[in-house]
Amino acid sequence: MAPGVIGEHPRTHRQGFLIVNADVGGTADLDVRCRDGRVVEIGRGLAASANEDSFDARGGTLLPGLNDHHIHLFALAAARRSVACGPPSVTTRTELEAALEAAPGEDWIRGVGYHESVAGMLDKHSLDEIRDDRPVRIQHRSGKLWFINSLAGRRLGIETTDGQLFRLDELLRDRLAEDSDLIAAVEETSRLLAGYGITGITDATYTNDKTTESLYRKLDLRQRVNLMGDESLESGSLKIMLDDAVLPDFDGLQERVAQAHRRGRPVAFHCVTRTELVFALAALRNAGTLPGDRIEHASVADVPTMRLLREVSGDQGCVTVVTQPNFIAERGDHYLRDVPAQDHDNLYRCRGFLEAGIPLGGGTDSPYGDPDPWAAMRAAVERRTTKGRIVGANEALCPERALELFLTPLDSPGGTPRSVVVGAPVDFCVLAKPWEEARDSLAAKLVTRTIRH
Repeated sequence: MAPGVIGEHPRTHRQGFLIVNADVGGTADLDVRCRDGRVVEIGRGLAASANEDSFDARGGTLLPGLNDHHIHLFALAAARRSVACGPPSVTTRTELEAALEAAPGEDWIRGVGYHESVAGMLDKHSLDEIRDDRPVRIQHRSGKLWFINSLAGRRLGIETTDGQLFRLDELLRDRLAEDSDLIAAVEETSRLLAGYGITGITDATYTNDKTTESLYRKLDLRQRVNLMGDESLESGSLKIMLDDAVLPDFDGLQERVAQAHRRGRPVAFHCVTRTELVFALAALRNAGTLPGDRIEHASVADVPTMRLLREVSGDQGCVTVVTQPNFIAERGDHYLRDVPAQDHDNLYRCRGFLEAGIPLGGGTDSPYGDPDPWAAMRAAVERRTTKGRIVGANEALCPERALELFLTPLDSPGGTPRSVVVGAPVDFCVLAKPWEEARDSLAAKLVTRTIRH
């Protein structure tokens, strides 16, 4: 088992089974025999034995299960029980007021996805004007900031002048003592992801610790989990958050990287601005790299920064980028308005990283992005915003390369894409159509079955 990967939970088909009439790697009408969790035979006209189940793919594509290389599972489960407070469903103050007024329940209101384009930067006073009868907490869509009303502050025992809580998720979690229903919600969310064909995830939450690791081992999930988090973990990437407004001491950051490497742990830097990316790369250049070091997002990467990234990564490709092309579709119109025009072609690059020899993996950053990996693939191909505008046309990928962003190994995003071959694990996503048809739509509705031993 790879470092940082939480234990597998055997699913169905403990004995042998046969998938017939499948499109495998572009070859039609193939049969795939599986036994003891592995593919043991691929051919035509294979007959099921007496103790084998048989499944007819009806000419559809048989793929390895998808890996979402950057997601926040517990936050996604919580978000699915929360009130949407930002675009595209909420775009004005009036719509925000209506959403909070319609919030179910009688106590806490938890909002997510807020963006200042709706009603400016919220504070406790503006929230009190909307709802002062229930405690309200709303998360900014960046994930780094919470807004609370006065009642919420009193309930939490937090004194603030403005009701804005920056990077205080752990404090909120401790004060709120999240209810046990969240566990059921996490397992239900795991089933949702399986419906997209996802059989592996990397939980990229920087506050993951020993307690989180222990909790994950108790969950009944449909996915293998690669866990990154803080220094308390023995394996998996050390997640380092950077905020360009409050960058850490550089010497201290270098030492933090070096200590992680000495323990055999790669690092994963959160970088959504050019400043953060350059700062992270400078720290890696000085401290040295370890295979598996990652840059999460690399949201803005211009030509000089790409050269620095290539230099630090080296010929062995020690530094991987995990990107989220879905944000071009989901937030592209805001980017075109708010980001300087000279950087429009540098946003959430795809082809540019690959042409520079930088290993590239794909994630959704859900719940801050849509959890549908197929929507992310379409965005990588089309580079089209909600309003139909194109962002970074030269960064577009072909459907096959977009798919590969989610086929690379869980412990090696940007590595060699997995394929259905003899010896491969039973870890499948089955589509309703052959690939030559499926590639034109890249739609989640095509997923008919997800199988993992």
